Amino acid sequence: MPGPMPGSPLPASPMPGDIHMVRPERPGTVTAAAVLGFVTAAFEFLGGLLWILGGSVVGDLEDAFGTGTDFGTLIMLLGLASLLVGGVYIWGGVMALKCKTPVLFAACGVGLVINIVALVLSEAHNGWLSAVLAIVTLILLAVPASRRF
Repeated sequence: MPGPMPGSPLPASPMPGDIHMVRPERPGTVTAAAVLGFVTAAFEFLGGLLWILGGSVVGDLEDAFGTGTDFGTLIMLLGLASLLVGGVYIWGGVMALKCKTPVLFAACGVGLVINIVALVLSEAHNGWLSAVLAIVTLILLAVPASRRF
């Protein structure tokens, strides 16, 4: 292998500030929170589609029996909100992988509220899984290792 040509300049050495510019490694809790955000997004999308389908069926039954209530519309709006929160969960997971966690915090908070509403509307039958995942994600983001980073 030929060496450097005689008379050619030597490669530049790194500047003192360049050595310390290496970013610290992302904590495992932040990575776990991002992964849980992606998993929760999948459940929010699935739940949102099922809420919309169920709301349309309930709306049709309300129209058929002439009840005069708009419970089906409320269920469909809950499904649309769930789909929107699922998208924010994905955005928050991507941002958490870039070590910017406020979006995932917001997604968990709004998702938790929507799932509590779902729990109330369904008499504690629906919304448990996403609510638990949101709480676990919030705990992972609140751990001191995650906050320091």
